[in-house]
Amino acid sequence: LKPPLAWLEKPFLAAEEKIYSLFLPRQKQADKVQILEGKLRQLAVEQNQLSSCLEENLEMRKLLGAPLSPKWKFLPAKVVGVSEQMRIDKGEKDGLEEGMMVVSENILVGRVVAVGRNYSLVQIPTGVDSKIPVIVREASKTGIQARGILTGHSGSLLLDKVLQAEDIREGDLVTTSGEDDWLPDLLIGQIEEVLAEPAEIYKKAQVSPLIDYRKLRTVFIVISN
Repeated sequence: LKPPLAWLEKPFLAAEEKIYSLFLPRQKQADKVQILEGKLRQLAVEQNQLSSCLEENLEMRKLLGAPLSPKWKFLPAKVVGVSEQMRIDKGEKDGLEEGMMVVSENILVGRVVAVGRNYSLVQIPTGVDSKIPVIVREASKTGIQARGILTGHSGSLLLDKVLQAEDIREGDLVTTSGEDDWLPDLLIGQIEEVLAEPAEIYKKAQVSPLIDYRKLRTVFIVISN
């Protein structure tokens, strides 16, 4: 004997199998999409790493071609963020110490002022606490025209303490003097406007940075000099 209502079960079972057969391909398709998305994410990560390596190699080639002391040794670092200070991805575990210089080619990026385990903070020249002894040179000459102190003012640079008798002009280059434990002859900026007041003891000048610190992605720490 057939179970009661057996004739009703067959249509329901057939419908259930049909519904299941419809959803199964969709699930497989969803799984494939998920796998492909994972592969795309991995590809994007690898592409970013490759781009980063190529950029670092390019910057290293520029650094090797810059007129720097052959005794200096460098450690590349990635820029994590920039405000009044620059945060980089190298720290105590990489041998960094406070006072180390950071450069991009032969241009000063700043000096390490704080070191964590996996990061460091760099005081950039335009930061409010920055004071750098500098010399002023005419772009086409090597002689020293003037000496002064370059101070940062939240994104801008002001050259101060230049004697009235010293000749400075728009377009002159401003470089580190090598005093107060700063490495010498690193470019910082170019005089944009001379602010001379005859009644004052010192001249001042607005200085334009040679690089945009916010756009830097790779910098180099001078670890030996």
